[in-house]
Amino acid sequence: MMMNLLISPYNDPYLNLAMENQLLESLTPENEFLLLYINDPSVVIGRFQNPWMECTHSNRKDTYLVRRQSGGGTVYHDQGNLNFSFICPLESYDRQKNLDIICQIMKECSIDLNINLRHDLTVDYKGKTYKVSGSAFRHKKDRAFHHGTLLISSETDRLEESITPGNHKVILHASGTGSTRSDVINLSQVHPGLKMSQVIAAFENWFKPQENSVILNWSEDEWLHFSESPLVQAERNTLLSEDWILGKTPTFTQDIGALHLPETKDWQIRISKGIIEKAPKELSFLEGIQYGRRHTADEIRLRMKKKKLFKMTEDEFYGRLIHIIG
Repeated sequence: MMMNLLISPYNDPYLNLAMENQLLESLTPENEFLLLYINDPSVVIGRFQNPWMECTHSNRKDTYLVRRQSGGGTVYHDQGNLNFSFICPLESYDRQKNLDIICQIMKECSIDLNINLRHDLTVDYKGKTYKVSGSAFRHKKDRAFHHGTLLISSETDRLEESITPGNHKVILHASGTGSTRSDVINLSQVHPGLKMSQVIAAFENWFKPQENSVILNWSEDEWLHFSESPLVQAERNTLLSEDWILGKTPTFTQDIGALHLPETKDWQIRISKGIIEKAPKELSFLEGIQYGRRHTADEIRLRMKKKKLFKMTEDEFYGRLIHIIG
């Protein structure tokens, strides 16, 4: 079996994840891939997560929101974060082996990493253990991928801010997967002066002497041919869509009691498949509205015309609703 190393020249998170998915879909039994890519600033949530429980729109500041195909928790990507993805037939799928390879490669950079029970990579620094890499997985028929992150020189302040949920949405009951927060550190802090280019070179140096391994130095035309192929672009368009990013959110219930206390105490709305499915009878006009979308505020304004509640003006009523729901 041949292991192929590919290093994406792109920083578009939707494109990189679409290319990763296409490598999985088109995988042949005699091949494996290790894909490396670096994304522009992005909050990347797991397939079965609720974005309103993982981050706040106002905190993301020019940061993409991405729902990936794999499960697991929320991570932050930027150009100080190297992403790796092992794509292989199911028969050769081995998380421990993959992480062992990452550990071996990082030894070339004079860094000793450890693997914990959650398949995170950690490093010991000044008497404390920090997480530097998280993993997620996807199985499909007879193939799978295992992808993860490596914090090299990420903007950790922006990381913390980007994946901090807001407190104006009180979510009571939610299915799906929650994130487990850990203390993180950049490897450039552990080993001052470490550069992304050194880490990528370490991957290449590890691959060169390996049997049945090859570094695929695709030309610009080859990358364009692959990245602009119909299947890759179709997947990218899916990943970009609000129907995927927001509409795939598992069912949850939100407390909207703060709308007009004390009259609205214990009021709730239920959101399923990205749509407000159930609301108090006084707010029944909300039912059927897509939740949290770009057009949600306009749809609420349209439906509530001439509706009043607890002597609030229409503008006050609308403003409070948008603050809680929009």
